[in-house]
Amino acid sequence: MKFPGLFASLVLPAALFAADVPQLGTDLQLIADRSIVDHLSGGAALRLGQPVEREVIFKTEKPWEGTAFFISSIYQHGGVHHMLYRGINEASGKEDADNVYLCLATSRDGIHWERPELGLVEFQGSKANNITAATGGKAQTFMFTFYDPRPGTPEDERVKGIDMRDGERRAGGAGKGLRAAILGSADGRVWRDLNLGADLQSDWPNAFDGGSVSWSEVEQQFVGYFRWWDTEAPRHPRTLDDWMIIRPGMRSVFRSVSKDLKSWSKPEPMSFGDTPREQIYEAPTIPYFRNPRLYISLASRFNPGRRALTLEEERALAIKTFPGNKTTPTYTFAHDANDLVLLVTKPGLLAYDRPFMEAFLRPGTDLGNWGSRSNYTALSGSFIQTGPSELSFFVSRNHLQKTNYIQRISLRLDGFVSVNGPYAGGEMVTVPFTYTGDHLEVNFATSGAGEVRVEVQDADGKPLPGLALEDCDPLIGDRIAGSVHWRGQSSLARYVAKPIRLRFQLVDADLYSFRFPGAPAQR
Repeated sequence: MKFPGLFASLVLPAALFAADVPQLGTDLQLIADRSIVDHLSGGAALRLGQPVEREVIFKTEKPWEGTAFFISSIYQHGGVHHMLYRGINEASGKEDADNVYLCLATSRDGIHWERPELGLVEFQGSKANNITAATGGKAQTFMFTFYDPRPGTPEDERVKGIDMRDGERRAGGAGKGLRAAILGSADGRVWRDLNLGADLQSDWPNAFDGGSVSWSEVEQQFVGYFRWWDTEAPRHPRTLDDWMIIRPGMRSVFRSVSKDLKSWSKPEPMSFGDTPREQIYEAPTIPYFRNPRLYISLASRFNPGRRALTLEEERALAIKTFPGNKTTPTYTFAHDANDLVLLVTKPGLLAYDRPFMEAFLRPGTDLGNWGSRSNYTALSGSFIQTGPSELSFFVSRNHLQKTNYIQRISLRLDGFVSVNGPYAGGEMVTVPFTYTGDHLEVNFATSGAGEVRVEVQDADGKPLPGLALEDCDPLIGDRIAGSVHWRGQSSLARYVAKPIRLRFQLVDADLYSFRFPGAPAQR
């Protein structure tokens, strides 16, 4: 199975890809990045990762939290994980600036979370809550929050937010453009206006209705991926959305970048290759923390009209009703279904690679997760490492229900996609590339009867002396960083900067990633 032309229509950043042969250096290479794969043979096939539902980190139980959790960002500061999320005082019957809040939760290990009593914002006569303070002492409504890791950034501006509450909507329809304040904070508690006056503009409808912002070390700029409404996109034939009968088109994603958070580039739409178009409601697109040259998105796929609940189940869950207006029909949030899909892109590209059409995370057995807008992940800062071999991300569940909660989902480190070889065996061969490290490490898992072998080839596919499959000591087990040896030797320093290929032979095994570390292997 070949992947010809992957990303072929895209212009790669010249500084990163000046030659035809990719220069990997010592960077980790994930199988989720299919551009490294030349072909698969035998029974080998790509396999979608298998996230695991973990504990509920907390449920809506405070009067200022409401039933519409949205996780704005997750970041680490001072050795502590921070989560900023939205709360709503629904008892007020309003969702204006004085009734929607930015709240903070913290964790030492990313698994056990607590709501710190901040004492900053008064709610119903008390400051004993986890509502953060903002300019003028008022709570935030909706912000794109993100961590700023740049050297030289003032410590009281490490966490930043684009404040949508004070934004000026341009004429011509909601979301056509936005002028907004940029706020800064030391850790997400107390905020101040940085007087930057961000100017994000778009001529497209429903722009900036959600999105993500993060710092790209590779691009040396802030990268934003925002939602908009693509009126030219054809409707997916499986959707049954009354709203789309009135307003044709698709929810989609555009990219805009900024060096200073004040001036932003002209928005440019992201494409999805030759895959069928679907409704992408939010696509938080973040540099992967183990390889910043690869951007990962767990995007919310909106499936309008895909009702999974009976009327009796809907009534029992008490899912809220969207009131509707002259142009939009009245419907309950039980009419639609949301899941997460995997998208991959790279710095500077205007296209996502979509390795699988299948869901990365399904709603699951909890009926409440089959309501519309459930199962969203964090908008900015999605992944944290919660163990030697585990990463975690977090999703909001049971949207617009009294049982609204946030749940941790775990995944094998680098485990978004693997190459799987069945018991009968299969092979993967990479494209030619160069590296600068000392030896080869692989993230792999086998059965007790399985194994992985690696052959190092020249650019033409011929085995290098002493590095053929039959020379490779079989890899057996389950390791995040297993060193490869050929008859007891591991060093590949003599081939540094020379184009090579890797041929992986897998028997009842999975390969998730590989890299060439600079230091000699330990055995």
